[in-house]
Amino acid sequence: MLRPLAAAALLLGLSLSAVQAQEVRLSMMPVDGIFSFTPGAQDLDGPSVDAGPVLRPGPPDQGRLEAFLDAHDGDTLLIVRGGRVLREVPADEDLYDANGIIPLVDGDAPADQTDALEAPDRVDIWAVGTAIDLTTQVEAADEARSPGGAPAIMLRLTPEGGDMVNALTTVNAGRQIATLLGRDILNAPVVQGPVDGDTLALSFASPEDPARESWVLETLRALARGPSAPPQ
Repeated sequence: MLRPLAAAALLLGLSLSAVQAQEVRLSMMPVDGIFSFTPGAQDLDGPSVDAGPVLRPGPPDQGRLEAFLDAHDGDTLLIVRGGRVLREVPADEDLYDANGIIPLVDGDAPADQTDALEAPDRVDIWAVGTAIDLTTQVEAADEARSPGGAPAIMLRLTPEGGDMVNALTTVNAGRQIATLLGRDILNAPVVQGPVDGDTLALSFASPEDPARESWVLETLRALARGPSAPPQ
């Protein structure tokens, strides 16, 4: 029996990626809080080409950000723009660099992964808990339709994967759970209660994007085939 991750099926808000399917990881993690603001254009200019773009919160945002960081000390931080994770800051690392500014992009991020810098101006800093890795737990991914008739994906997990999702949603009932495919955030719905079973329905957000839907489906199918299988 199909058990949705939340009251509604997951909505996918994906950007196309050149990363090969077998390199993309599927993960889920609890969201403890999100700090959002809109920086000025100058905030996205790095001190040099090599340094890359950086973030310089203005005085009003700086105080709010410090309060957010104090409240979420010990969480992993994700810097998100346009539904793409630009940088992941582990709990044991500082958000700021030695100059007191916030680098926006991981130093080893492929160039094609930084196109989210062209997305809407809002920058989000997500505080997230420990993730579960479902990359090797995908048994099948098939085309489906949501109750409203929109394109969707039926994702079947292994029994172990189903147990992992159940455990995560049990201890995080009433909170957001983020699902990521590589650096792309699929969604972060509020989980109403424990999710039983090993089948998830993933519904696409409108407007429809056939190329995006095809990439997501083939990426998930490649995960089901295993890390050594080439994408088809």
